[in-house]
Amino acid sequence: MNGRQRLGFAMAGFGQNLLHNTVNLYLLVYLVQGLGLSAAGIGVATAIVTAIKVWDAVANLGAGVLVDRTRTRWGRLRPYVLGLALPIGVLGIALFSAPDASEGVRLVYFGVVFALYVTLYTLADVPYWALTAATATDDRDRTLTIAWARTAGTVALAIVTIVGTPLATALGGEGHTNAAGWQRLAIIAAVTGMGLFTLAFVSTKERLDPTPPTPLRESLRFFVADKMLFVMLASGTAAFGRNILAVGGALMALVIFGDEKLFTPLGAALIGGMVVAIMLTPVLLRFTTRKRLTIISTLASGLLFIALWAVGYGNLGLVVALFLANGFAIGVFMVTQTAMVGDVADYGEVLTGVRHDGVCFAGLTFISKLGTALAIVLFGSVVAAVGYHKGVDVTPAMRDGIWAVCTLVPAASCLVSLLPLAVYRVPEADLPRMLAERRAGSAAS
Repeated sequence: MNGRQRLGFAMAGFGQNLLHNTVNLYLLVYLVQGLGLSAAGIGVATAIVTAIKVWDAVANLGAGVLVDRTRTRWGRLRPYVLGLALPIGVLGIALFSAPDASEGVRLVYFGVVFALYVTLYTLADVPYWALTAATATDDRDRTLTIAWARTAGTVALAIVTIVGTPLATALGGEGHTNAAGWQRLAIIAAVTGMGLFTLAFVSTKERLDPTPPTPLRESLRFFVADKMLFVMLASGTAAFGRNILAVGGALMALVIFGDEKLFTPLGAALIGGMVVAIMLTPVLLRFTTRKRLTIISTLASGLLFIALWAVGYGNLGLVVALFLANGFAIGVFMVTQTAMVGDVADYGEVLTGVRHDGVCFAGLTFISKLGTALAIVLFGSVVAAVGYHKGVDVTPAMRDGIWAVCTLVPAASCLVSLLPLAVYRVPEADLPRMLAERRAGSAAS
């Protein structure tokens, strides 16, 4: 990609994350505070979200197979971005627009709309990230493209985190967050975000694949046989604990610190560290491998989560500082993990002569969605177990339980995720030469 194309691709990621992070960060708060669900309703909503997220994770693999079988005059990937932007935006707004009805009706409505939203979002998300491999000319181009997109997405996360609650409060018109305020926030995020997302279609030009669509059986056989892809899936799934802060951060701030607005400085610190790390990671990769940097950043993140648990939540300044440091470690991981999935796609082409970008990047989004599902069910279960619901008097036991699930679980998750990487064997240094030789041989034949 040239600079203009890379900027357009990054702005598309910015738009995508405006809406999706609004959903990720504030949907639980909307359900609990905006709709005033009962404790039983919270449990049902958690179960619904978890079931749909598991379905979403499985649907990622189907999306990858579908993308690999697609052939159009605009490419395999770009049409999904353009065609799905509008329906995703409409469904994002609908998530924050529950009808004025009984709790049971609202929960049914939420389940149906959420299932549709995550399914269509997946059908657009897999092709978006696969474009980093289908349009890049070399490793440096791919790494820069990923870094720009991750930076833009993280800036969107920062804006949603910092501005989201105050803006929802102002839009609600009552001096505090309410259902109307969250709905209006979702409208702004959906219209702006999905409009920008179409830039991934406008600004990129993927390499058209002249080969016939990959047979379904071959795509599935590749997925089952690719050991390195399974290593990445296992490692990424084990790291699910990192998602707990994303899905429960606002509610954590409300329970532990008594004000969901305090998630703003905590989130700003976490995201600030991520932005700096994402920008610096291409420089760091000049001195080490993607695998090694992934291991270092994951280990650092695990240790920082342990430190958070140890210092407790009594010193807000120290907590903010540790969030900042952890954000840096997470930011490095975000770039290196995506680049390693691109390496797996390249290595698959070296071994088989056929590219399976859709399946490989479906694997990346698969572990992201599955990790979010696991984080939601665990966090929601702890919230229910400690007895928290709207209007209840918060006890020290409630605070301690929620603090533990937000620190110790991510720490253990990070450390366990290092184990599969011990058998990761993609030859990073030799991969460009091997890929060029494979393509030259295929062209000659």
